[in-house]
Amino acid sequence: MSLNEVKRTIQDGNQNARSAKTILEQVDAEIAAVKELAQVTIHDSQDEDAQAGIKILEGFSREIELTNRRIDAAIEHANTYLGTIG
Repeated sequence: MSLNEVKRTIQDGNQNARSAKTILEQVDAEIAAVKELAQVTIHDSQDEDAQAGIKILEGFSREIELTNRRIDAAIEHANTYLGTIG
């Protein structure tokens, strides 16, 4: 593999990572909408399963946030490497 091919592969990977991040942000928006509807639906409910469901939805959003941070870090490291190899 030539140096230019390596660079192109890294650039493609960065683009795919940005696309994944966009998709995750869309999923997070949908989760927020679902969570809002669930909270309205179970308003004043003491049902443990219902409350657990809300916590699960909150957990999804947190995982998306963490994953997006990892994606950002990966892109940053890839760009640093691209700068190193010229």
